[in-house]
Amino acid sequence: MQTVFVTGTDTNVGKTYVACLLIRKLWATGLVTGAYKPVCSGAEFDVQGHPFWPDIEALRTAAGAELPVDLICPQRFLAAVAPPVAAEQEGLMVSNDLLLHGFFAWTTKADALIVEGAGGIYCPLSNELTVLDLATQIQAPVIVVAPNRLGVISHTRLTVDRLRQSGLDVAAVILNEAQLADAADLSRTTNAKQLSHWIPDVAVLHVAFHDEAIRILAHDQVLTNPLLKRIVSTS
Repeated sequence: MQTVFVTGTDTNVGKTYVACLLIRKLWATGLVTGAYKPVCSGAEFDVQGHPFWPDIEALRTAAGAELPVDLICPQRFLAAVAPPVAAEQEGLMVSNDLLLHGFFAWTTKADALIVEGAGGIYCPLSNELTVLDLATQIQAPVIVVAPNRLGVISHTRLTVDRLRQSGLDVAAVILNEAQLADAADLSRTTNAKQLSHWIPDVAVLHVAFHDEAIRILAHDQVLTNPLLKRIVSTS
């Protein structure tokens, strides 16, 4: 099973949108593609008062609406705080074993798997493990989702450097238009070039606001990750 781990420079940078886009693109190339979010907090409630998690539902729709929710995300908590805090508020604890076992549950069910973390790489998943710790255990290539706004250069470089210090392969940075363009933010037109300059050995890809295409921004950069090569070739 081919796997990529999607993380971000922060929360609310569009990780779920990008993860779902990757899943849909891979399905379109003929790969049975699954979605795994190890733990999720921050539920909403339907008209009958039943909790649901929008990120999980989006991933489930992209990967196959008939899939069990527990397969997509086996650990779900209500409060919109870090998972171990949300779990504690319910008198529970996040299971470290299940974080990893939930990943392995996919090994015979898909050709490819998109794993989406929570927040940035130091976001706690449990009282002992962060997103970075789980990514290191899984040892999959990492895609860093970064918002195209002022400050992204430093945040992205810090994230890429720390991932590499942990021995992880950074497959690409996806510069995401997570919000409608802010004309006052002049960095939007220069961030891609700056990222390519400072991390020239990492391909910088781009997703426009609510677009379905994933494009490589610098023609001299070479994609080596096989899943991303399949996706970009069809965008």
